[in-house]
Amino acid sequence: MSNFLIRMGAAAFISVACAAVLGAFSLQEPEQFFRTNLGVLDSSEPVPYFIDDGSGVAGYRPSDRELARMAFEAWSRETEGRLRFTEAKTKADALVSVQWADAESGSFGVTHRLEIGGKPGAVVFVMPDVRQLGQPLSSRAGTDSLLRETIVYLTCVHEIGHAVGMPHTRNFADIMYSFGYGGDIADYFARYRTRLSSREDISRHSGLSPGDVEFVQSLYPKGN
Repeated sequence: MSNFLIRMGAAAFISVACAAVLGAFSLQEPEQFFRTNLGVLDSSEPVPYFIDDGSGVAGYRPSDRELARMAFEAWSRETEGRLRFTEAKTKADALVSVQWADAESGSFGVTHRLEIGGKPGAVVFVMPDVRQLGQPLSSRAGTDSLLRETIVYLTCVHEIGHAVGMPHTRNFADIMYSFGYGGDIADYFARYRTRLSSREDISRHSGLSPGDVEFVQSLYPKGN
């Protein structure tokens, strides 16, 4: 079960339990979310993905699609190409799809694992409206575009991480860390933001920790 969830109004990270969903950032019982896992994606050939147009979704920017693309590229890069992605022309052709959610969804990010055409796949939802994060992040992101890009990008990376089979961790350094174990949310994003001088820098910094890299490479070993 996956969520990088924020309850609207209270702006508090919460967890949600639903069938066939994998966990992300949460406050309550994060370890329960990975009792059931469809396993890794089929890496014998490039995995097709699709990114929705979020026009009309609050907070969405057309450039957010590029952030999602960079998130897919980050996972491929950190597996040293053992896990490869290719952009599909239609959602029907994709095993992993990214959809942009509005505040009414009640969650900032959630990943649903499911079987598509007999293969493991996923649908990733990301809310681009960072104003829903609450203070101090919403104010800071409102005046710092690279912080706003950081939040959306890292959310995509985290949720796609669940799509490729990554669980939560207790290590604050990890992209797959769960806030159910504590930690300063603003500091979590700020440490990545400090690595950026421009938006282009995002493509050079995956956001994965050495622990994330070691784990995902164990999921997609050489010669598999």
